[in-house]
Amino acid sequence: MLKKILLFIVALGLIGILSLYLIVKSVQSGLPQLITVKDYEPLLVSQVFDRNGKRIGEFLRERRTLVAYDKIPKNLVNAFLAAEDDQFFQHKGINPQAIFRAALANLRAGRSVQGGSTITQQVAKTLLLSSEKTLTRKLRDILLALEMERNLSKEDILYLYLNQIYFGQGAHGIEQAAQVYYRKSVSKLTLPEMAILAGLPQAPSGYSPVRNPLRAKERQMYVLRRMADVGYISKEEAEAAIKEPVKVYVRENYEEYAPFFLETVRQLLVAQLGEDMVLDKGLRIYTSLDLDKQLAAQESVLAGLKSLDKRQGYRGPLKNISDADDIAEFLKENQKKLISDFTPERTILPDGKFADIVPTKNVKDSKEHPLLPPYIKINDTVQGVVTNVDDASGLVYISLPETQGLIDIETMTWARKPDTEARFDLAAIKKPSEALKKGDVILVKVVADKFSSNRLANAAKKKAPTQALPDFSKFLALELDQEPQVEGALISFDQSSQDIVAMVGGASFGKSEFNRAIQAPRQTGSAFKAIVYASALDKGYNPATPIMDAPIVYEEGGNADDSEGQGDPKVWKPSNHSKSFGGDILFRNALVKSLNIPTVKIIEDVGVPWATEYARRLGIYSPLNPDFTLALGSSSVTLYEMTKVFAEFGRLGKRISPLLIHKVEDANGKVLIQNVSLDTRFDKEIKTISDDFETRRKAYLEMVNDPAKLEELQKKDAKHAKLDDKIFFQDEDQLIRPTTAYVMTTLLKGVVEDPGGTGGRARAVGREVAGKTGTTNNYFDAWFIGYSPQIATGVWVGFDKEKSIGKGEVGGRAALPIWVDYMKAAHDGLPQMTFPVPEGIVFANIDADTGKLASAATKKIIRQAFVEGTEPTASSNKAEEATDFYKQDLSE
Repeated sequence: MLKKILLFIVALGLIGILSLYLIVKSVQSGLPQLITVKDYEPLLVSQVFDRNGKRIGEFLRERRTLVAYDKIPKNLVNAFLAAEDDQFFQHKGINPQAIFRAALANLRAGRSVQGGSTITQQVAKTLLLSSEKTLTRKLRDILLALEMERNLSKEDILYLYLNQIYFGQGAHGIEQAAQVYYRKSVSKLTLPEMAILAGLPQAPSGYSPVRNPLRAKERQMYVLRRMADVGYISKEEAEAAIKEPVKVYVRENYEEYAPFFLETVRQLLVAQLGEDMVLDKGLRIYTSLDLDKQLAAQESVLAGLKSLDKRQGYRGPLKNISDADDIAEFLKENQKKLISDFTPERTILPDGKFADIVPTKNVKDSKEHPLLPPYIKINDTVQGVVTNVDDASGLVYISLPETQGLIDIETMTWARKPDTEARFDLAAIKKPSEALKKGDVILVKVVADKFSSNRLANAAKKKAPTQALPDFSKFLALELDQEPQVEGALISFDQSSQDIVAMVGGASFGKSEFNRAIQAPRQTGSAFKAIVYASALDKGYNPATPIMDAPIVYEEGGNADDSEGQGDPKVWKPSNHSKSFGGDILFRNALVKSLNIPTVKIIEDVGVPWATEYARRLGIYSPLNPDFTLALGSSSVTLYEMTKVFAEFGRLGKRISPLLIHKVEDANGKVLIQNVSLDTRFDKEIKTISDDFETRRKAYLEMVNDPAKLEELQKKDAKHAKLDDKIFFQDEDQLIRPTTAYVMTTLLKGVVEDPGGTGGRARAVGREVAGKTGTTNNYFDAWFIGYSPQIATGVWVGFDKEKSIGKGEVGGRAALPIWVDYMKAAHDGLPQMTFPVPEGIVFANIDADTGKLASAATKKIIRQAFVEGTEPTASSNKAEEATDFYKQDLSE
């Protein structure tokens, strides 16, 4: 019996050993293969650069920058060894003594207060990417630690440890931790700074020098004294380091300069390379963006939207506080916030507290801006409290932290109650009390460091009776401000390189990531007329073709089921924006003045199918309305599409494929992809159209030398009637005739340069430019799209949920100022250029009214480009008079 029991025990033992062996083998089979340091593949940051090599952003899951072991200071390594594993160079991956010591400490405390894991085990744990507290995971940690000790040197393990572990604040690895907390590389860290970092791995949030400076100080003291106990530094060095203040940064030294652009790049790369490659593999992404132009674009859009927002009226103060103590508390809290925003630096004192922040002004600022605290700058928008509203003098007194300012009624006449039905210039307020009262908390823009008022100065010169005025030298000049609710977008192309140099998808990426530059189809209004007029140039029209500008009415029959035709017909009566009509008008002048009636007559003549075909050829892929309203911009199209069309006019009809990415390199410098166009994002929409055109282009080229065959095919198949020599060429990227494109450019120059042109404000750019305004019904959308020989830019303004942006807010008022401000900055440093003239163009001096060759009797002469053979040959003898009948609306 005893023998059987012994045999059973032995068998059970063997089964247990075999089971344990199988378990170990099973666990080992699932471990990462880490034989050498080269097998280490951490998650790395992918960096994004503009076309000039400036870093503009990052894509990441973990923010990490690898640093070689020999570049890490010895004291920094020793700090980690003292804090985490001072027996590291003696043990073989696990430390039984440390595990036993930790178990006793935890048993006495009744909770987990001490860990027994070695640095090797900690590396194993992070590489397994698991924080579960199970026996299986612990076994995996131990097995991987032992395997690492067999295959890697101690220095290699420390390399992995210091580059892998998490330090809080989004920093993975020691180099990123040094950058995030101290804004310096590891090679420049001081001993006190090293000790703080060495204390973080145990509890990155709990010992964070940013969130918990006192606990971070306590942990630092522990690390430094452990370093002294172990013999890495002397006790005197440790105590000196403890007494030394440490400067830390409470936020990252990083800003996404172009968030809409970067998100577009990220989405495109994820689609092509996969999310893991983009976020984890340390790619270097070189884009088309020009950072200087991008910053100018963002400033221009925000300034333009603020200006428009003010014309819509004042939505009121943020709140009202009347109690003096509440006002004092508000100013105190406001000051703290401004100071915090002003400087991200904090200093941890030896007692573990943050030192008080006392911003100081340099001598130059003190002399030039004596009233400005160092944390408020000219052009800043800040919160202030109204302390007095003086209607008699037209002044509003504002309290700011440590200073005060004045708002002149002259600068706040816009602050009426919002009303989109009233023109802003006809509803100005007369007194500041119509908008503000004492105790109002408002946004103000600091415009100058000393207040002045031309209004009050002129009144004093006229000796007009005025109330006693304050000493203006003691007050800042302020303007009432508010955050815009209206949205806008801008996209800009380099005409030569095809680079997308700027992209703004909205007022604030933080509020809305929706990219209105490429994702928002909106009605284009008169901007679409440019396409219609270009299509007409290829159907027999020329700039001097006369068109009747007279009222017209279109009727569509009633219900088709009504056999007697008694259904109510649908009536469409287009009219000009001005509601007046001018009789005969030249083709060019109709576009320059953006007249609707001549445009409708043009599309009626050339046909909606041809205008649609032309739009598709130029790259419009959004759905288009199959009726005459197409000519007036009733179809919804994206800003991206429209800007491409105008760019192609400037490129003499050559296709533009706007470049988003120049190239992408992996961590080893291998080029993965290059020359990626933003068109790739819309491949589904574009490919069907472009493939159809390409098939027809090839068919046209095959048959162009066989006219009889072409004529026969055209009779049999109406589709072959579209094999038109105006849109098909040997060069597949030539979309329309260069001559047609150039004539369109001269017409769009007229929109800017002619006295009656809707784009006259664009002359302020000081360059040769061409463009077109666009405004939709009820002032829902405002556009301006234009180009110079170097840069093409489109701007759209409106609300996401369609509603009026204000009566009278046409494209020339709401969108064009943004375009002008940006284009001025975008052309800074670029040479003056004129649009290139292709072969087949002739110029003629024509009568601005008749379109005939100018004569001695001509009152106004225009130098106009024509496609050779279409220029006028006869002179005008007398002016043609338009009858009053044609200038009357039929409804009158």
